[in-house]
Amino acid sequence: PCPTPLICPLVCDLTPMAKFTALLCLACLSVASAFAPARSLSTGVAPRTAARGRVAMFDPSQEYGVLAPVGFFDPLKLSNGISEEKFRRWRTVEIKHGRVAMMAFLGFIWQQGVGHLPGYISNSLDLKFSDIPDGMAAIGAVPALGWAQILWFAGLLELGPYNLDKMGAPGQWEIVNPVSGPSAYPGVTDENRIEKLTIELQNGRLAMLGVLGMAMGDVVAPGTLGLPTQDGIGLF
Repeated sequence: PCPTPLICPLVCDLTPMAKFTALLCLACLSVASAFAPARSLSTGVAPRTAARGRVAMFDPSQEYGVLAPVGFFDPLKLSNGISEEKFRRWRTVEIKHGRVAMMAFLGFIWQQGVGHLPGYISNSLDLKFSDIPDGMAAIGAVPALGWAQILWFAGLLELGPYNLDKMGAPGQWEIVNPVSGPSAYPGVTDENRIEKLTIELQNGRLAMLGVLGMAMGDVVAPGTLGLPTQDGIGLF
């Protein structure tokens, strides 16, 4: 029997690919919320007003990235009494993780739709890029020296050009765009800067959830990335 009798006429009779298409449509609608501007925030800096004799406390709920209907989401109260310096570090880490997740999501899609790089990943082992499986199975297939090179390169970036000491505003590094002034980022103005920053932040959050979902789906159904196949196998 159908576990969801109320929606059975709409979903249960669909083929797996039709179900997947419907889910993609719903996902596209949810993605649209990532582009909603933060209308209630006119600046990226929290107001610092306090009565005479009292020190104004930093309020993270007034920073950009807070959108309806969820609002300021901190159920564990981790930001209670947080300093502005610590919040800037957390926001920077969130932005960096979001950017990496967006690239990782594209990587998942690329290997499924386009394929692998040409040539060898290891000449000594006679191992080609095309021999590396997709998804989570690639973790064990890449040679140890390959992982060492990846971690070494990531460490150079973290300790070098993307070091927190070389950061301006959260997520801002000169190496990303060495051009300064109004022409640094075409289309970004003082009026829409907070909106653009919020879009990037929301897209990064969505990508982190998407990569986690695809990784978990690939663990449950190896080789599918959680997507339904023609025979119906998959996370859905």
